[in-house]
Amino acid sequence: MARKLGQYIGMNSKDTELFLYDSLINKTFKNASTDEARYLLYLSESLLEWGRSGEDIPAKVNTLNQNTDIINAMLKAYDIYKDELFDDLAQSEKEEPRTPEQQVVSDEKWEVYRDVIYAATQEKFLLIKEEEIEQFKKGKVVCEEEVKTRSDIPKCRNLVKEIFEEMGISKSVAMSWLLVVSEAITNIIKHAEEGKMTLVKDELTNELRFIVEDKGPGFSVKELPKTTLLAGYSTKKSLGQGFTLMMKIAKKILLFTSPRGSTLILIFELEEGKGEGLNATG
Repeated sequence: MARKLGQYIGMNSKDTELFLYDSLINKTFKNASTDEARYLLYLSESLLEWGRSGEDIPAKVNTLNQNTDIINAMLKAYDIYKDELFDDLAQSEKEEPRTPEQQVVSDEKWEVYRDVIYAATQEKFLLIKEEEIEQFKKGKVVCEEEVKTRSDIPKCRNLVKEIFEEMGISKSVAMSWLLVVSEAITNIIKHAEEGKMTLVKDELTNELRFIVEDKGPGFSVKELPKTTLLAGYSTKKSLGQGFTLMMKIAKKILLFTSPRGSTLILIFELEEGKGEGLNATG
């Protein structure tokens, strides 16, 4: 909401992209200072509160002691989201809990989450759409294993360790990669119950891609900024500190998620892994 207000009054797009992160680390902006960005967040918070209480929002906006640009920006933002957001806010206390399918965010909101997370993680974490997955499966499939029980976790980890050794990945790099690979495999059992892991070597891009697909309930896109940006943040359905660890080690992380399942892709740079094998010393 604040992003729209900023857009309408002509704020720099880079400044408005920070609104989501700012909103995650502050519970309220009611005591906003004269800082323009925080004041827009305060106005957005007010709009949402009026929506929850069923107020006549245009009437409330027009009573504000604001300049014409701000008033018009608030009215335009309300007009855009009134059906999608404000009607839901007014009815939220009366309705039954929504199913995961009903909670899927709109394309516009999804793009905002994608862009903000990507920028805030220094282009390390990228949300992707289902149709984009196949391009990352191109290359030589080194191994492919089902993950259905806890006993599959060490089995898959040892298999990947052997492959790293055969490929000549240095010991220190291999141990780091195995750490995040194990995290990804473990979360299949923890959150999705079953899935599949695939290791792809792509010589054209000089990448090794570890692909984890599951049939779980998916991740809440609304929770992903906290999960990826706030170290230690955790919910019952999140990876906890997993994403934070993965971003420190992998070259890039790609994620497709839906109520039907998720696909997590960890990308490693083969050049980084060159060196002595796992059994070598020194």
